[in-house]
Amino acid sequence: MRTFTEKSLWDVYARCYDAIAVFQPYQEMIADVVAEVPVQPSPRRVLDAGCGTGNLTQALLTMRPDVGEVVAADRSVAMLRRSRRKNPTATHLQVDLDGELGELSGSFDVIVCTNVLYTLADPHHSLTMLRRRLTPDGRLVVTTPIARVDTKKIVRQHIELRGAASLLRLVLPLIVVALINARIVRTTAYHFLTRDQVCELLGTDAVRLTYSDQVWLAVC
Repeated sequence: MRTFTEKSLWDVYARCYDAIAVFQPYQEMIADVVAEVPVQPSPRRVLDAGCGTGNLTQALLTMRPDVGEVVAADRSVAMLRRSRRKNPTATHLQVDLDGELGELSGSFDVIVCTNVLYTLADPHHSLTMLRRRLTPDGRLVVTTPIARVDTKKIVRQHIELRGAASLLRLVLPLIVVALINARIVRTTAYHFLTRDQVCELLGTDAVRLTYSDQVWLAVC
């Protein structure tokens, strides 16, 4: 069971999370994930499992208008509220990915799960439940932060590409994001995995780096 403190953490994160969406490396990660959604045949249903504030959902709707339905699921009401504002045409569901996923109906051609795995109580159980929701030829695309994330590298790469001025109006929310991330890294309940651990957990060798080499991207 999640504590009040953990729930509050994600509710606060929802208010400032989109500050990181301006980072070029973050945008490249989103594009990398969308690129793993098969083109032929066009997916009938795509699940964004742990959609957060809806940045990936938005990219799916914009970059892949051929997708029949995009379902955005998250356990945080605050996150879902923000995603609904951005993505009124997506289907939104409150779903606890630590549970049995009974809130989801039907199957999905593609499930994307971006930077959520590390927060789950039992990643193996959650992945098993998600796989049960895939069609027989379905695809699962997962990203999760590496062990010992270097956020400074992300900032440096963004500044090299876009300049420091692009971050000036976001100083305050970025400070809040940095404080939250520092707490997350110190919390032993979260899982920051090596490449070998990701390969073993997902049962695939199709694992590479994205997001300034700070996040694993796996396809299975």
